[in-house]
Amino acid sequence: MNLDKRSNLSVNPWFYAAFFVMVLMLSACGSSDDDDSTGDIRFYNLSPNAPAIYLTIDEDLDDEDDDAYEKTYTGIEFLSLSSATSIENGDYFYEIAFQNDDSTSRDDLEILLEGSLNVVKESTQLLVLNGDVSSPELLIYNVPTIDDDDDADDDLFNLQVLNMFASDQNVAMYMSKDDETFNEAVFVGEFSYQTLSDNQKFDQETYIFYLADVDTNEVLFESDEITFSYATQYIITVRANITEGGSPYTIDLISTSSITEYIDINSQSTFKAYNAIKTHELLPEYQGDVTLTLENLASTATTSVFSYGSFSEELVQESGDYSVMITNPDTGNVMIENHLLTLPEDSDKTIFFYIQEDSVDADGDGDIDENNDGQIDEIEITIQSLVVDNSNDSSIYDHKMTSVNFIDSDDFSLVRLYYVKNSELIDTTSNEQSVSYGDSSTITLLNNTYIVYVVAQDDSSELILTSFELILDEDSVPQYIILENDDSTATGYRATLADQ
Repeated sequence: MNLDKRSNLSVNPWFYAAFFVMVLMLSACGSSDDDDSTGDIRFYNLSPNAPAIYLTIDEDLDDEDDDAYEKTYTGIEFLSLSSATSIENGDYFYEIAFQNDDSTSRDDLEILLEGSLNVVKESTQLLVLNGDVSSPELLIYNVPTIDDDDDADDDLFNLQVLNMFASDQNVAMYMSKDDETFNEAVFVGEFSYQTLSDNQKFDQETYIFYLADVDTNEVLFESDEITFSYATQYIITVRANITEGGSPYTIDLISTSSITEYIDINSQSTFKAYNAIKTHELLPEYQGDVTLTLENLASTATTSVFSYGSFSEELVQESGDYSVMITNPDTGNVMIENHLLTLPEDSDKTIFFYIQEDSVDADGDGDIDENNDGQIDEIEITIQSLVVDNSNDSSIYDHKMTSVNFIDSDDFSLVRLYYVKNSELIDTTSNEQSVSYGDSSTITLLNNTYIVYVVAQDDSSELILTSFELILDEDSVPQYIILENDDSTATGYRATLADQ
């Protein structure tokens, strides 16, 4: 480069002025881009009999331009919370809808509510669906993003409380450290229905939360230990307990990324048992009846006699880990013992008992037909248990069906269930499930009339083991479909429906 020539260049002073103004303008544009002009939307389904709910956000209902914001978010089940979605601040329209056909396209959804909302920058619009889904309400809360500049050590967390329990009842909340009791608890506040409280800051510790009667201060709810490890925003929702374990209250802890349910630690649990133990030549004394004993260090409970193909009565127990024993009431002989049943707080379970047959390979050579007569030389049996969570879902537009497979066959170990509507065939239905022997599988079905086919694959052949009509409507409840052998039927198999 010729340094002499470069040094002789002359520049008009106005060039520097113009250049300086341009730099300022670009800097201003850059800082504008850095300013957060977006807000978040989250959807929270608190309607106890609602199915999965679909939220659509539309910037302009009449504008089909691709530039206008329009999005339908994945269905949110009862007691679930959507992830936060960031969009430009401004005015939008919303639709709250559910699926009543196979399609989840926006145009095919059934609209429950529609209206408008304003997305505010650096805030979250929390949309809460509440009440009976046949006449629901949508509550919209503006939750500003909290500036924690005053938390220099980053050792505080932010907490707001939302009371969604009952319209005629305030709630009083207290909190203590995990090594303390209610006697040492501090008062968090008294909260009225559907009101989101002001933010409070607390030290990042592990706490226990209590709900007490506003007038008597009697403790009505006590949470498990909850650890707050981050300087972030939390909302505790107080709501009604949907099960029958004790306390009428349950709380949900909502963070920026998740939702966690906390049950009253003093809640009891319920369970029942089903006898799928068929009579067998290797159980010569067993005539189809059993009793069940549940035991741990603190308590013992025994059911009345219940027969093959039937449920025991429902027992209510303290939460904990239990040893299960099955006894033959005719002889008093123990059929199984030391099977584990864990009952968390407020849980609702069914334990199924069934026979497992296994071929015996006496000499360990892999050949179970030593004499080549086409028959297994020897079998041995064990009694197994399968624990399944009962559904407390009360949706009126769709329902959970749990299939449990106790069909014992040498030709197949897995069956498929096809739920076929009037306009469909087995090959065209999208509602199907597979379930292996001694296992369970759950499917959610929309209200309709179905023909249910239970099908097994035997080499190249597909066999219809049994079929039946299933009618689901607003009065239906979650059910079990219990699949078993039955020599009295034409096919040798049966399906029994029972409420969960």
